[in-house]
Amino acid sequence: MGKGKKKRQKEKELLEQRQIRFQIYESLASIVFTIVTMLLAIVTAILEWID
Repeated sequence: MGKGKKKRQKEKELLEQRQIRFQIYESLASIVFTIVTMLLAIVTAILEWID
């Protein structure tokens, strides 16, 4: 019985680590997307201002 509980606990910990890693990647992707959007807005504003 003890081995089954340890195995389930280890699987649960691995899933939690995967979920945390996924959340970090999701946050980084969101930050990159925001930066790209801001840069595009700035470039568009500059181009509009030049014309």
